[in-house]
Amino acid sequence: HHNGSNGNHAAPPQSRPPTPSPLDDAKRTLIQRGPSYVVSLLHSVYVTRRGISHLCQLWNASNLDKVLIAKEGIADSYRWAQLYVGETNTLFLSYLVYDLFHILLQYPKLGGIDTVVHHVLFAACSVINGTFGILPFAFGWLIVGEASTVFLNARWFLLKSGRNSGDLCDKNNRLFVAAFFLTRIVIYTAGVVHLFSGRSMDELRSLPERSGVPSSLLGMTCVCLLLGWALNVLWGYKILAMFRGGGGKKEKKLQ
Repeated sequence: HHNGSNGNHAAPPQSRPPTPSPLDDAKRTLIQRGPSYVVSLLHSVYVTRRGISHLCQLWNASNLDKVLIAKEGIADSYRWAQLYVGETNTLFLSYLVYDLFHILLQYPKLGGIDTVVHHVLFAACSVINGTFGILPFAFGWLIVGEASTVFLNARWFLLKSGRNSGDLCDKNNRLFVAAFFLTRIVIYTAGVVHLFSGRSMDELRSLPERSGVPSSLLGMTCVCLLLGWALNVLWGYKILAMFRGGGGKKEKKLQ
């Protein structure tokens, strides 16, 4: 009905904004967090490959060569292999710093306070070990743990693209568990036992005199390695509990 005296029209009913579809949510999440996961995936693939090389190249080295980068000019040394570790350590430190800033900018979407503390402590250890040229072999068995991150990142992309069920996701989950327990439990435990026992422990104690690293900083590095091992055991226990607990619980907790 038109009111000729004042020219007013009845206001059309206001429509509600459309509810975002799951596909829209997934696209937004991929845009916001996808780049971080892409970088993490590429980093984990690359450093895992290098980590395997470090373990192979230093496998037959003496206990001293496993814990201390040789001085320049020493004959028959493993310095070439140890310097290769140094390059990977620099790459790893760069990634940790980048990822830490990314986590803080989107906090807590990409990780909580435990992730922040983990990054800060291992970045500090990376600086200490790189500065004083110590623990090259330990770095090898530490960095191969990134193998499980490859499948964890792949899982994230599968979930966000709607492939959270089916054969592909199931195979990826199994590969993640296998990689985690092989690298972060079996290899890491063997590395800790080797480092803190026998002759290797004697060489470890001699590092302040041989390399100049302060005992306090060496102690901090060793404590962080042990805390990292304990954290891996805790995560391993939780992963087993999730997979034994059934699909729904597993899907929710690993996202």
